[in-house]
Amino acid sequence: MTFQLTFCQQAGNKHKKNQDALFNGKAVYQWQLKNAESDILDREKVIFGVADGISHSPKSELASRFLMEKLSDCSELNSAWLRTVQTELCEQVSFSALGASSTFVACELQADGKARIVNVGDSRAYKISANNQWQQLSFDHTVLSEMKQQNLVKEEIDYASMYNGLTDCIVADFEADDFRIHVTECWLEKGESILLCSDGLHDYLKPKELEMIWQRYSSNAERLQICRKSVKKHRLYDDFSAVICEIL
Repeated sequence: MTFQLTFCQQAGNKHKKNQDALFNGKAVYQWQLKNAESDILDREKVIFGVADGISHSPKSELASRFLMEKLSDCSELNSAWLRTVQTELCEQVSFSALGASSTFVACELQADGKARIVNVGDSRAYKISANNQWQQLSFDHTVLSEMKQQNLVKEEIDYASMYNGLTDCIVADFEADDFRIHVTECWLEKGESILLCSDGLHDYLKPKELEMIWQRYSSNAERLQICRKSVKKHRLYDDFSAVICEIL
């Protein structure tokens, strides 16, 4: 099967380091600025992902990078693998940066089109159909999402940003091993794709804006580049990482 992977990154305008990291199926990136580029991979399957270091935790860039480096060696993506990786994170990072934390989202896409998405936190996965229909596959581990599950959210209320606070993430702390993992599977046809991104994308560009960008531009490289530049127009913007895999 032929996969096209397109990715880009930029650090937030208040960050000296990019606290995001991504794995594009070939290499791990943690750049201050990476313009969108594409690679073609001919494989039986491809694994790719994004990790978003949590800014109020110590040396969060270490946690996100560690997760993506482990993902680059992953042979089978599942919740058991991720729990093992969290233990390894504790063993290697907790003594120098106890509490270093990150969100995580990754996809394992098989040649037959079967995709498995694993996520912790609010980094997201979307399925994009050939006719530009968007479906969020990941689950945001946030206070607001938990309230929605319990039917406690009123659509007419504009909830304060505190409700977007994380309920679960991956932490370099042996006592923080009770994080929840969301796993889902779906099938892709040729021309369909999976987009993984940190909240540096979805917090600034809403679904309708993303759909309009996908309609207006024909290549994934153009689309991600426009997304990156659009986010950068905000007075304050966060670290941004995105990788999209399309079945050709």
